[in-house]
Amino acid sequence: MDCSKVLNLAWLRPTPRTKTYAALLGLVLVCYLVGSSVLWPVQGLGTSMHPNFEEGTRHYVNKLAYWSEKPQRGDVVTLRVRAGEVYIKRVVGLPGEAVGFKDGKLVINGKPHPEYYTESTVPWQFDTVTVRENCYFVIGDNRATSVLGVIPADRIVGKVIY
Repeated sequence: MDCSKVLNLAWLRPTPRTKTYAALLGLVLVCYLVGSSVLWPVQGLGTSMHPNFEEGTRHYVNKLAYWSEKPQRGDVVTLRVRAGEVYIKRVVGLPGEAVGFKDGKLVINGKPHPEYYTESTVPWQFDTVTVRENCYFVIGDNRATSVLGVIPADRIVGKVIY
């Protein structure tokens, strides 16, 4: 006996409409997975990153940016400070470097280092510290309101992308 006569399975054949719905569902699923695991939205709070990141602006963090490479000087990163609290800061000192500020100017290994991302300097001092392995020296762009210092690499969530 021919089974196709007993069971009518024609409704299982995909139509152009069901193919479109399946593709759309797949696209939504991929976007959700990428958005929730790779790109993470953050909102600028406070003035510590002024003028480059204003309060209330939304940015995205690439959480996979440092899986294959390490943070570089000038990178803007998000830091996990406490549960549920993150900061946006700039990496200015790398592991093994002696970092400090003299008259508001960044000094790395005893030499002044230009900073193109700050508008002005505040004439404050910060004693030179040597950044340990697996640590980075981070600070906000608005030097009038921001100082952070050396943080462990495992506190870095990812790289801010614009």
